Amino acid sequence: MKKAIKKILTFSFDDGNLDDVRLIEILNKYGLKGTFNLNSGSLTECNRWMYNDKKEVRHINYYEHSKLYDGHEIACHSYTHPHLEQLDEKTVYNEIALDKALLSYLFNCEIHGMAYPFGTFNDSVVRIVDKCGFEYSRAVYSTFDFSLPENPLIWNPTCHFKNPKIYELNDRFLNESDDEVKLFYIWGHSYELTSEDEWKAFEELCKKLSGKDDIYYCTNYEAIKYLKMERN
Repeated sequence: MKKAIKKILTFSFDDGNLDDVRLIEILNKYGLKGTFNLNSGSLTECNRWMYNDKKEVRHINYYEHSKLYDGHEIACHSYTHPHLEQLDEKTVYNEIALDKALLSYLFNCEIHGMAYPFGTFNDSVVRIVDKCGFEYSRAVYSTFDFSLPENPLIWNPTCHFKNPKIYELNDRFLNESDDEVKLFYIWGHSYELTSEDEWKAFEELCKKLSGKDDIYYCTNYEAIKYLKMERN
């Protein structure tokens, strides 16, 4: 019988901007998979802003890029990207449920998860996420380890892809060899890659992680399903 894989790698990227095109090319090149958290109310290049006075960030035009995320997972990020914990419950429900329904319609897929805008939430927001039928929701606190989520509706990643510790974590993950399940969860925004050197470093990271027989390369939802199977 084939030994079960004990190492899981998943990526998560927010907002749905044009740099996702290049990022997905890299993920596909190395056989990696990610989850892309989209705001259905912002799927237009008319929605643009400056990042750190370095780069103009432009969101995708849906009708130009309706197939961009094929082979990966689409998840919610709210309709307009507000601080959900600052809103009344009816508005929070509208932001989440409307985003889920529109993304499912636009991309003809089931929506299983989401990421909290700005990484912020409170107990009321989490209850509404649960009520809307989500399997998981990502926060932004870095664990800097490979632990499994205790509560998938408050799922903290291992670290951001631009955190300097990621290279040490990458080596540790590749060298893990015990029988405990390890989850390496990398997140960020593709627009944060502002120079060719940063793009090169990201691709080198992906290349180093790729092609391993002992790693399950998956989306966030596939990771959740795999963990449920392991626990049963």
